[in-house]
Amino acid sequence: MVKVLFFGTPEIAVPFLHWLSQHSNVVGVVCRPDEPVGRGYELTPPPTKVFADKKGIPVFQPAGPWDSKIIQSLSDTQADIGIVVAYGRILPRSVFSIPKAGCVNIHFSLLPQYRGAAPMQWALINGENETGVSAFWIEEGLDSGPLFHQGAVSISPDDNATLLQAKLVPLGLRVLKQVIEDAEKGNWIRTPQTGKVSVAPLLKKEMGAIDWQQPSQKIVNLVRGLCEWPVAYTFISPRTGERKQLKILKSRVLNEKSTGPSGVITDAVKDQGLVVQTGEGQVLLLEVRPAGKKTMSAWSFWQGAGLRLGDKLG
Repeated sequence: MVKVLFFGTPEIAVPFLHWLSQHSNVVGVVCRPDEPVGRGYELTPPPTKVFADKKGIPVFQPAGPWDSKIIQSLSDTQADIGIVVAYGRILPRSVFSIPKAGCVNIHFSLLPQYRGAAPMQWALINGENETGVSAFWIEEGLDSGPLFHQGAVSISPDDNATLLQAKLVPLGLRVLKQVIEDAEKGNWIRTPQTGKVSVAPLLKKEMGAIDWQQPSQKIVNLVRGLCEWPVAYTFISPRTGERKQLKILKSRVLNEKSTGPSGVITDAVKDQGLVVQTGEGQVLLLEVRPAGKKTMSAWSFWQGAGLRLGDKLG
């Protein structure tokens, strides 16, 4: 049974660690340090650490430079291969070369498309119809190493970051299965990446600001891609109160050809939401989160927001 050193930190990495714990010999889990969480800033272990502790798998949590002590500890695991899923830290050669065969990263895109930190989100923001999962060998470069295995999945118009992740995780597990099966046979596939390179940089809070002068489809794609974080937002100015932020979690294109002053509320559709004019077409807001409140339907928000038709967002 192949010996795996696993690198991964957040919840999305847990299904992969779980599968490996059943189908390989996981000799160690490397994750980020415990972090303060919530209003009480309670020190909380990463999800992968919680899983590893329950399974009795050794856990390593390097917090600073990769010093000789931690590198020796990882070397002592005598891993055959490293599997990386959303670890959250760039691995230097001194680390990714520790396993005998090297380290393979499970990346949520069809490389060389969307190299970087947020491939799922950028695929949605850019309106892609297809994405996938790539298992590639880590080298000194941004997600540029040769491919081990790859799988594709379609993106539907209704998919957002949450729904797309739900598609990509099972696909990623199938790709991981192929990797481990070939690793057990000593079949170390290394296929060079080919095609047009694109990047998926880290998401930033300011990216969520909606520019209502953009076309309706572009605005809806932004909402889809940022629905988990940082969430697309605009501002409202109720006649009964001060200007406040309004986060948009779900929307759809109502039409793509209408024209008029951008950002203006043109209609309120009963039991659905608000119609907003964009630079090209209209968007129907379906789900929103007002400042200081919980997520609600846009129709419920409209009923108590103190807004009127003709008011402008932004």
